[in-house]
Amino acid sequence: MKLFVAFAALVIACVSAASLDGVLRPAFPEGRIINGHPATKGEAPFIVSLKSGSHFCGGSIIDEHWVLTAGHCLIYSDFEVVAGLHERNDESDVQIRQVNGKKFQYVHESYGGDVGPNDIGLIYIEKAFDLNALSRDGSAPVASINLPSGKYEQVGRGKLFGWGRDNSGWLPNTLQTLDVDVIGYTECKAALPFDAPLEKVNICSYTAGTADGSCNGDSGGPLVMDTKDGYELVGLVSWGYVPCAATMYPSVYTDVSSYKDWIAEKMSAKP
Repeated sequence: MKLFVAFAALVIACVSAASLDGVLRPAFPEGRIINGHPATKGEAPFIVSLKSGSHFCGGSIIDEHWVLTAGHCLIYSDFEVVAGLHERNDESDVQIRQVNGKKFQYVHESYGGDVGPNDIGLIYIEKAFDLNALSRDGSAPVASINLPSGKYEQVGRGKLFGWGRDNSGWLPNTLQTLDVDVIGYTECKAALPFDAPLEKVNICSYTAGTADGSCNGDSGGPLVMDTKDGYELVGLVSWGYVPCAATMYPSVYTDVSSYKDWIAEKMSAKP
């Protein structure tokens, strides 16, 4: 009898744990590019991989000395910033920079450390990236991306880049990209649960009825829009509802245009 009771308790515990795993909740991305495809080499020379032993976040070069990423990515004192990476197993054109210490990292003062607004951070690169370097085929493997100019709409068709896991859960060798529909705060708010921690400093990607925009991307990675003046960095991958495989809610990004003054202020105060 005691053995039966113990077994029953174990079954209930396992069922409860499984149920909790299946509950949709806002969280940081699981690093997936749902239904993505390999990017063309040189298509995103601004993207970087943040590595502490292994890749843990994405980011974007906005200046030879500066990388923009999500605030929740800046959890290590020391790490590497790898620029020019396309295929993870080929570092022939990469530029690797060491970040040593918190004094080179700026997290927004109002960021609370969890999912929610103000999820933005800057990394100062002490040894500047060489933005004039050319690869053997004449292309520029490392370049900066424009911040939002204000001349173009920030809703419509956008692109996401990252090394996130594909539909099967495998980590692809090649940088992935995905075309997404970018929507503003009001439309995103209506598509999320009423208690979602969404604020007007967020934008989203969303295609109703599909998982394409759900829980996508590497944390801190770039959401861009193609303009007549080239790509503009409109969003940073911030959070989404997990587990990814079970949700069709929008993915949430930090709206870069809302922080242009903050970015300029921090960049003017070098370490």
